[in-house]
Amino acid sequence: MRTKRFVSLLAAVPLVAGTLVLQSCGGEGGAVMNGGGGDTSITKQFLALLPDGQKDAKPVGSAKCLECHDAKATWQDTKHASVGVGCESCHGPGGKHVAAPSRDNILTGVNSENAVVCGQCHGPSFHEWHGSAHAEEELPHELMEDVLANVNLYARTNRCGMCHSGWFARHSNLDNPATTDDQIKAVAQEAIDKAAYTSTCVNCHSPHRVTGNLSTEGKEYQLRKPVFSLDTAPIAPGTNAATFTKFNHLCAQCHNGRGTNPADASLNSGTARPSMHDSNQFNMLMGIGAVENGGPVIRTGAHSSAEGQCSKCHMGGGSHTFTVKVDQACAPCHTPTDATSRTATLKNEIVNGLYQVKTKLQTWSQGKFGDKDLWDYTSLITALGKTPPPQAQVPIEVKRARHNYYFIVRDASLGVHNPHYARHLLTVANDNLDAVLGKAPVPPSGRLMTFQEKLASILEDKKRAARADMSAE
Repeated sequence: MRTKRFVSLLAAVPLVAGTLVLQSCGGEGGAVMNGGGGDTSITKQFLALLPDGQKDAKPVGSAKCLECHDAKATWQDTKHASVGVGCESCHGPGGKHVAAPSRDNILTGVNSENAVVCGQCHGPSFHEWHGSAHAEEELPHELMEDVLANVNLYARTNRCGMCHSGWFARHSNLDNPATTDDQIKAVAQEAIDKAAYTSTCVNCHSPHRVTGNLSTEGKEYQLRKPVFSLDTAPIAPGTNAATFTKFNHLCAQCHNGRGTNPADASLNSGTARPSMHDSNQFNMLMGIGAVENGGPVIRTGAHSSAEGQCSKCHMGGGSHTFTVKVDQACAPCHTPTDATSRTATLKNEIVNGLYQVKTKLQTWSQGKFGDKDLWDYTSLITALGKTPPPQAQVPIEVKRARHNYYFIVRDASLGVHNPHYARHLLTVANDNLDAVLGKAPVPPSGRLMTFQEKLASILEDKKRAARADMSAE
């Protein structure tokens, strides 16, 4: 996370008696309300997080906090400590808490880990994060509602919650494991009330300690996990949830295929929905988890070994939008013009290849069942209002092809993460379908589909798969 101070915010805050006093960035004490005032900035949002018993408290300094809280050995070595960002900068003034220690007079728990706390100083990064998918709230709300209703309680916490409700997952599974239904529900209630977002600052950064997990520039941003790994063992085919959700990689702990298994036995038993979820980006990057049919496989390309891997392209210039900016992400290997041209050409190739595979799947289904849509996974067919056929009547070649089809579709990069592997998977899918069709299908009569129409057809399959995941988990 960038350490640029939110200068515009500081300039907007009046530093006079009776109004708002801000000392968070490079000064002890945090934001303190002296008799009212405030503004519409992040600082006002921070003050709103303080419990009622803390509102008129006075700062006491970090040294006083450390008399009881043994954080000195870790916090004192951080960049925060070196610039004077102390305990009260994030937890609010501690005067009342020192006099009578209580959770009711100090900012702690879920509110102390709100992104607003970090946004006091890291304003630009806060606003970028707030506009990203990591700040999404709807799915975390649904997950927490299910936990509170005791629906698939442990499955929700151990699988879905780990990636889709960051604060809840960390505290119920990693930092402070909850072991009983009541404990899990208590954490879930706090999460749905105060922290219903997918992932926030503290899911990636540890504010209290130096971690040694350096950035691509070799800087210590207190990252909880490393940004580079060539180890795919934790996400190998068939890996269970307890393993792949704790994968030691900052991005791939969530952006992996959940142990997706391309073995024939798994394809025959897992016919309800695609097994890789909308999260198999690291699997695609490293070339692992799809049907390969033996023979030579080029698993990885330059992107997999790029310094920083995911962060190289998705955090160019330190951006927390996580969207690729070609002028930063693709340098120095490509100019923006070259990168844009290559990407467009590759995506056109992969979309055409995917649509060819889908057309063959539809041709087989029409010939076998008299309906072009019955090649799909059963829950995705049901979503169309149709009755899926017995899966024993679907040959393994079709199951292999549809696994590879969804492996590419759900990665969502349309080949960019790993052109070599994506091309190989299309070849394997076509070979398997040609084996059951006898020959490639004749293209449908009438107007040829445009690139955008093909893409829309493919993305609709992706959406149905995502909805099936939500219904099944």
